[in-house]
Amino acid sequence: MIKAILKVFKTIGQVLLATVVFLCVCELLFRLLGLPGGTSDFAESVLMKEHLRAYKPKNEFRIFAYGESTIHGCHYAPVSSPPRWLEFYLKDLLPGKKIRVINFGRLGKGSDFALTTLRDTYEYHPDLAIFYLGHNDYNERHRKTTVEAERKTAGYQFKELIKKSHFLSFFWRQAIRAKIKRKAKKYEDQVGYDLIETPVCSGMGEELAVPRNNPFFKENAEFFKGNILDIVRFGEKHKLPMIFFTPVSNLKDFAPNFSEHLRPLSPEELSEWQSLYDEGKAAQDRGDVVRALPLLEQAYAIDDSYAELAFRIGQLYFRQGELAKAKRFFERGRDFDAIICRAPREIIDIIQELPRSPGLDVIDTEKVVAAELPGGILGEPMIEDNVHFSVRGHALLGRALAEKIAEHDWIAPKSAWQWDREKPYAVMYREIGVNDPILFAADLKMIHFLGPRFENRIRFAERAIKKFPDDPRGYRSLAWTYWLMGDKDKAIEVYRKLEKIHPESLQEVFQEQPAVKKAYEKSAAATKAA
Repeated sequence: MIKAILKVFKTIGQVLLATVVFLCVCELLFRLLGLPGGTSDFAESVLMKEHLRAYKPKNEFRIFAYGESTIHGCHYAPVSSPPRWLEFYLKDLLPGKKIRVINFGRLGKGSDFALTTLRDTYEYHPDLAIFYLGHNDYNERHRKTTVEAERKTAGYQFKELIKKSHFLSFFWRQAIRAKIKRKAKKYEDQVGYDLIETPVCSGMGEELAVPRNNPFFKENAEFFKGNILDIVRFGEKHKLPMIFFTPVSNLKDFAPNFSEHLRPLSPEELSEWQSLYDEGKAAQDRGDVVRALPLLEQAYAIDDSYAELAFRIGQLYFRQGELAKAKRFFERGRDFDAIICRAPREIIDIIQELPRSPGLDVIDTEKVVAAELPGGILGEPMIEDNVHFSVRGHALLGRALAEKIAEHDWIAPKSAWQWDREKPYAVMYREIGVNDPILFAADLKMIHFLGPRFENRIRFAERAIKKFPDDPRGYRSLAWTYWLMGDKDKAIEVYRKLEKIHPESLQEVFQEQPAVKKAYEKSAAATKAA
């Protein structure tokens, strides 16, 4: 019996040893053949779409862009984004050069995602890496605690193990690619919804607040810094040149999401603050700047930590033309916003203070766009919501990248750059594929993205209607925004216009929203009776 057991164990041992040897030989062979390790499903979807292989043809220069929705292009993608404009500039400025620009930016992702994607895609031989990061690292999905908890899961550990093996990754990649082909839409970043009559889901509840006195605030700034330094060290180790953008946001046109009193106030102080704030706010809403400003400044003297108050004072100074003061208060409003979807000063400084070197540089994004902004203060028309650039903003960032690359001689010596071939913006705008249908679709996407910011939603809907007055989607978007606001009379008024241009579309609205149909029919009956 013992001999039989030993024989079984010996056989098992021989099989295991043979299996290990086989796997080792296969792993060595796949590495010698230059087959890459594994990537995430998302990165694999980009590689598929771009038909990018680990083998890089001779004289091809590869530029990879990493980051969030700002580098992705958001509502204008894939037609317009900073990397796409860079690619178009390089075609003219460096004719004859074989240059590929691959965009690995993704909506709603943070610095940990960018670091992981950089590591996963390095075996595809980038010659230059571009990063735009900073706005999403306070999102609950990208906080240090959430990321670390994810790393401990069995599923994450298993995928990481597979990714390290070039042999196993080859077969894993085929499975991913088959899955992507079956569910292609799942792997495309989408802004907004297919259905216009979708309830608001702002994702900005009070439970997401991370005020500056919360330990999470400092912890996540440090986590972001650690990820950025890991990216920089990776670049230094592999001699990979890198360009970072400083993250900028809409200061002038985007009110804080959530405000809190971070100063300890006595009941008397809080009562006085509230009285001054309410009276000043009412005066401002009436357009009475002369009365509003001193009232709000008195409230600010009691507590300067309330983000909405700082933003309102900034608006008043901007209206008076006192731009330096306006900018200071707008920045205060951004930095004290307790629900953070715009990079605060601490995050900006981490990027801004990166040491420049022959292999690392930083683009001051604010300087790139400031010349075309009212008063030079960040906002529209360069930044259309909280952080996302207009097409013109994409173009300016793309050109700034070209200038920075030329400055470092990374692709070719400065003397080889043919700046005289640069085309006017209007010409490139058409060539890159931007047109009214693209702009119209982008406006509709942005309406959904803006959630409960109804004033901004109305402006985008009216802009869409102006482009295509016969398209029912603009009217549906405008009417639905009024409906969500609770202004049913204005909603019904727009729905009446919709009935004239596209009655079938109104019936679709009624099918999706019976409450709208009921209100519409009641209004029609009342009008007929009158």
